[in-house]
Amino acid sequence: MQFRADQYYQVSLERMEQSRKIYRGGNSFALAMYCGGLAVECLLRAFRWTEDSSFEGRHDLSELLKASRILTVDEEYMRRRRASEQEIRTSGSIIRRAVDDIVLLWHNNLRFASEASVKTLLSGLGRLRKVKGDPLKKNALELLNAAETVVDRGVVLWKSKTKL
Repeated sequence: MQFRADQYYQVSLERMEQSRKIYRGGNSFALAMYCGGLAVECLLRAFRWTEDSSFEGRHDLSELLKASRILTVDEEYMRRRRASEQEIRTSGSIIRRAVDDIVLLWHNNLRFASEASVKTLLSGLGRLRKVKGDPLKKNALELLNAAETVVDRGVVLWKSKTKL
């Protein structure tokens, strides 16, 4: 099946919404994390495919961030809006920081992971210490918030790109 940039974009919105619904369901935090990361992967692929539609099968979000040129699109958007240099840097920094947070917690193989195995992964990352309540729920929420930051900004940038 061949996908186009606009299809990746639409799927990113669907996966973000689905990840929130799964999270709110309260019993599939690993799946919510997977869908949240997948939403970001799809968004970055959408931006990448506007420049290069060759299939790239790796799921490396750091590399996709570079290949997507979303930070360049963000900078251009901010310049068109006559934002200050500080505002431009801050906007790019917010996107980078959110992707970094996702990269720490998300792996494409989460689609195969049980809740227990994700807890083991989080334990190895030191993400279970000093957590009140369910640590998987807390980490899932952090990933979803970061994913939402990227997807929400992507929506603004996508809409601005399609208006040009």
